Amino acid sequence: MALPASALADILTESDLAPSYTAIFGPPRQFSPEENLVNIGKAFAAYQETLTTGRTAFDRFRDALETGDRDAAARYPSAAQRGVALFVGRGNCSICHSGPLFSNGEFHDAGVPYFVEPGRVDNGRHGGIKTLRSSPFTLDGAYTDDPAKSGAWAVRRLAPQHANFGTFRVPGLRNVAKIGPYMHNGSLQTLTDVVRHYSEIDMERLHADGETILSPLQLTEAEIRDLVAFLATLSSEDPR
Repeated sequence: MALPASALADILTESDLAPSYTAIFGPPRQFSPEENLVNIGKAFAAYQETLTTGRTAFDRFRDALETGDRDAAARYPSAAQRGVALFVGRGNCSICHSGPLFSNGEFHDAGVPYFVEPGRVDNGRHGGIKTLRSSPFTLDGAYTDDPAKSGAWAVRRLAPQHANFGTFRVPGLRNVAKIGPYMHNGSLQTLTDVVRHYSEIDMERLHADGETILSPLQLTEAEIRDLVAFLATLSSEDPR
């Protein structure tokens, strides 16, 4: 994998970017295209680590519950409160969508069709592991910052398994109302479509090795609206 020539040209010539890159990493021309790609990856990663979401209606509700402020908690919409109860209760959504980012960071089969077009299967993590194992840009690769490769075990232990077909990393739900369409392939247009998908999930579609936590939720239309109302409160009200 090499850095596209156009991107490298931008680094070398762009009046703002070139001096910044040189100040941090050194002159781009002293690096190979692959090394420049690694440096750019580090810069993107450093930037991404600064990104946060603003406070949400759910955050205020959670804080009110923690402090026992019943008046503040009561301002959280009733539909969203019922949706929270479904999310952590009968829906079992919080098993995968847990923690402050509402993701356990793991890979699961969400019951989305495998075939992206006639004759072509979206193989999910199975293909991703093969790509990762063949990449030089890993903790076990030539460009790691750790000469001892102390984290390389995390790459070496990965091996494609049949159960990896059709599994994808669980997305976080912060700002979820702002990032449609949904699912890994963008096949569902709205949050209502997503909730209805899990309400009516086709168990025959799930991988043979199974996602035992999934089963059709058989939600009523009112419950679907409540769950969507809760999901909507996970998005920041800050226009930035």
